[in-house]
Amino acid sequence: MHRIALAGLLSLAASSHAAVLLNDDFESSLGNWQAEGSASFYDYAGQGSNFATTGNGAAAVEASWDEGILTMNKRLLLKSIQASSVTISFDYEWDTTSATRYICIDYSNDGGRSWSNDLGDISSWGSFTGIRTLGKFTKTLKKETVGSFSDEFKFRIRGKSGGQPVSAYIDNLEIIGTDIIAGPTVKDDIPEASTLAWLVLIAAMAFLRGSRPRVS
Repeated sequence: MHRIALAGLLSLAASSHAAVLLNDDFESSLGNWQAEGSASFYDYAGQGSNFATTGNGAAAVEASWDEGILTMNKRLLLKSIQASSVTISFDYEWDTTSATRYICIDYSNDGGRSWSNDLGDISSWGSFTGIRTLGKFTKTLKKETVGSFSDEFKFRIRGKSGGQPVSAYIDNLEIIGTDIIAGPTVKDDIPEASTLAWLVLIAAMAFLRGSRPRVS
């Protein structure tokens, strides 16, 4: 009976599923993101247009001579949780009706030492209609595309330099991992204990406790 219980716990700990690894609504701060260059936290003050998709807060990424960059300040443990893919999605709105700029979505598999822009970009092209360009960006990156995921994985959102300053306002950002095992999904500079390891340890202790011979 104890062997069955232990096997059940181990099976539960290793079950695969999709899960939200990180999300930010940017209502009071940039949350899990760090702003560089001309990127910043946006808080609608009640006058003029509100560029936040929901609420009053958003992350503003400017495309100008001073390139705005929004970078994750934590790393995704994609290797440890055995993710087969990772998806980033967010709402966005441009503050222009008369210029074409680009915001790139990059990823790093080595903690930010090198970056790839394979995830494409968002363009304000089309805003010449006089209607502010807005929409939702969604992109999935599969493990096979990178070769293998590491525990140093990060995303960043970067405004391409050049031209008069134009900003995209990022809101309701979410990162989802698929086919992952239970356990911690992000880490910062302080190492975190593995949830899976704790489950195994607790299950093993329960098994050993129940296996002790009873003294009559």
